[in-house]
Amino acid sequence: MEEPPLTFAVVRTQVGTFCTSESMTSRNHRRARVSYVALAAIGAMVACSGDARAPSDPGHPAGPAFSSPLPMTIGQTIGAPTYVAGDSSTGGQGQAVQGIACDGQIPVQHIHVHLTIIANGVQRAVPLAIGAVGSEVISNFVVDARCFYWLHTHDATGIVHVEAPVSTAFTLGDFFGIWGEPLSRSNVGGFQGSVVAYVDSTRYDGDLSALAFQERQQITLIVGSVPDTIPIYAIPSAF
Repeated sequence: MEEPPLTFAVVRTQVGTFCTSESMTSRNHRRARVSYVALAAIGAMVACSGDARAPSDPGHPAGPAFSSPLPMTIGQTIGAPTYVAGDSSTGGQGQAVQGIACDGQIPVQHIHVHLTIIANGVQRAVPLAIGAVGSEVISNFVVDARCFYWLHTHDATGIVHVEAPVSTAFTLGDFFGIWGEPLSRSNVGGFQGSVVAYVDSTRYDGDLSALAFQERQQITLIVGSVPDTIPIYAIPSAF
């Protein structure tokens, strides 16, 4: 006897959306073809899963939401003031740091990266004058310095300026080395705990020190609990 065609329907209930087969014409016929129906039902479930949310990886539960790009102004302080301006005593004081000089050479590479640090549930301001030795500040903005490292900050918006006389891939580790603050999977800027990192809106599980800077990149470092929503910022067009 010719087999009736097997079709599938999507059933929506108050509990959820399911796929179901509806080709069997009689109870006895369904019993006789239980194996075939079972296999076909599995295929239907796979086919209908295309528009469903994929199950979470147990090692990486569903991540946070990300804000729409938030505006910022030059000279603004974003986050809670936590650090003193400039480099720490173990950071750059004019000497070369990890092969990066403090000088006034004309840059051939000029890019901007935004860094957000959230520790113990509080966003911490990345201070102005990192990598700017002997800085002159007007309206919360570094306008001049005795020397600038190729990676530096002009204000406390979290924008890192890369202005280098060579076209080289600089890293987050380079910036923290100039700043003189610790950077690891258990310590960011002196805050200790489990560290989670995001690049733009994607979780980053690699070596933090090796994270290469790219133009308009958004880097978020979180120590402790991850907030429900992570802020993303619009770097001013003036940069």
